[in-house]
Amino acid sequence: MRFVVGALLGLVACYSPNAPANLPCGEGDACPIGQSCQLGICRVDGEGLPLDGDPSGDGSSGDAQIADAATDAPPCAAGNGICLVACVGTDPDCVTTCGDDRCVGNAGELCGTTCPGDCASTATICGNAMCQAGESPDCFADCGPTPWTWAAEEQLLITLINNARTGGTACPNMGSVTRPALAVDPTLSNAAREWAWEIAHHDYYQAGAGCSGRTLAQRKIDGSFGGWQLGYGHATAQIAFNSWMASATACPIVMTANSTRMSVSVAFATEKAYVLVID
Repeated sequence: MRFVVGALLGLVACYSPNAPANLPCGEGDACPIGQSCQLGICRVDGEGLPLDGDPSGDGSSGDAQIADAATDAPPCAAGNGICLVACVGTDPDCVTTCGDDRCVGNAGELCGTTCPGDCASTATICGNAMCQAGESPDCFADCGPTPWTWAAEEQLLITLINNARTGGTACPNMGSVTRPALAVDPTLSNAAREWAWEIAHHDYYQAGAGCSGRTLAQRKIDGSFGGWQLGYGHATAQIAFNSWMASATACPIVMTANSTRMSVSVAFATEKAYVLVID
């Protein structure tokens, strides 16, 4: 077990055998068993596509119609400098070479692993692990899947955290304390999910700093949060939570008396990531 504190990073070499949905795929690419390639994304068979005009995929748009893959597929126009997930393998703009000063995240160039020389930049480029204005949902590499795949795991982690706070918990080397539940603040969600996706997809897990070169201080300002807690590699949200509560440094962060709101994010890709931001 390895820990890094500012919040905690714990590594457990354990993976779920179930392949996650919503990974990018190209024309003719195979998806994991039980999934099929729809508009450049591996989706669970029978799940269907998100509704037109409803990027959340929750059906909240009353007049929405099911997207037609033949008519709604994004254009793969050569020469526009844009590489959409659905165009990988067919669009010349998706062809790139590491070291050419051009980062193409949807084609596999990432700042945390495959090509930091091209992608480790805070400029608005797809592949720097920062989900910047105008990138979602076309930059899967930085923004992750739409709709988000791990809402159930996130809700479990939220429940575990607030149950520990309201039910009373004794952190290691401390007496039992009871705290009010933290309110889930949607305005913190983007920061939490972006951070979780950077750990999970870009395989980058430093104590706060981003692989783009963004500092922890900048991340906190951008995300409007003060405290944070990270975990990676844990097989489930329950195991990640148990690791936090067993740590003399992580547990007091979860049980802090100085915060009132939080957001939690979970993401599975190359790594499994768990992020708590609080304020």
